[in-house]
Amino acid sequence: MNKLAVLAFALLLFFSTMLWYLANSSLNDYLKSQVILQSNYYSSQEAKLLSASYSDTTGITHFTDFSLSNIDGSTQPLLLKAENINAQLAKVPTRQLDSPSIQKKTTTIVHVEELRLGSLKAWSEVIRKSDSGKTNLEVLLDQVNTKLATDYPALYPQISAELYAKRYPERSEQLALEALNTKPNEKTVENNQAIIASNEAKQKKRLLGKAITRVKISSVIIDELTLSVIHDNKTQTKQFKNIQLGSFGNKNGLESNQMGGELLKQILAKLIKLENSNAH
Repeated sequence: MNKLAVLAFALLLFFSTMLWYLANSSLNDYLKSQVILQSNYYSSQEAKLLSASYSDTTGITHFTDFSLSNIDGSTQPLLLKAENINAQLAKVPTRQLDSPSIQKKTTTIVHVEELRLGSLKAWSEVIRKSDSGKTNLEVLLDQVNTKLATDYPALYPQISAELYAKRYPERSEQLALEALNTKPNEKTVENNQAIIASNEAKQKKRLLGKAITRVKISSVIIDELTLSVIHDNKTQTKQFKNIQLGSFGNKNGLESNQMGGELLKQILAKLIKLENSNAH
C-alpha cells in the first residue's frame, strides 16, 4: 500500500520503492513515479521530479530537479526545491530481519549509507488566510505529524491520543470521570521469562508493523540551504552549509512507506528551527 511520503523529500520515498533487485529496465521510471506519488501523500501538494537514475555499479540513485508546491494562501509558488539529490547504498545494501509481524516471512531492510541534497531552497511565510499566525512550514509540519500518527499510532502515542480525543470527545470525558472514581493500579513485576519473551515479541510486532521492506538511512546531509523568510512584504535570505539531519531508523529500520514522512518531518523541523534562530 503505497501511501506516503515526501521530501524534498520525495526522494525519500524512493527508498521505500527500493525493490530494486526486483525491478527491470523501467526502474528509473518506477522510482520517479513513486517519488511523485508518495511525496503528494504527506504534503498534499503537487510534487514534480525531472528524473531519477539508479546505477547498479555505484549503488547511487540520482534525482534531478525536485520541487514541492506551496500551500494555499502563500504568495510563493514553491515551498521546497532541490536540484540534485544523491542516495548512496551501503556496501551491504540489504539484510533480512526475522519479523514476528509477518507470518512465516522475513522483512528486508534496505540500508542507505548517505542521502545528500546538493542544494535545497525553501520559502517561509505566514499564511494570509490563517488566523493561527503559523507559517507554511509549521502548517505542513502539523499535517505530516498528524498523518504519521494516524498511520503509525504505536510510534506516536501522544499525538494519536490527542487525535482520538478530538475525534471522540464524549469517550474522553467518560474515561476522565471513571478515573476520578478509581484508585491507581499498582504495576506488577513480571518474572516469568516465557511471558516476558512473549510480551517483547508482541511489542516488536506492534512497532514493526506488517511491512515486508524497511529502510535505514545512516546519514542525511544538506550541502547548501537557502531559506527565504517573507514577512510584511520583505524577504530575508538565510544561507547555511553542511546541515546534518542525522540518521533515520534504528537497527530495524523504518517501514518504507513511513520514511518519506519522517524525512519531511525532520527537514521541516530543521527549517523552522533555523528560521527562528539568529544564525544565517
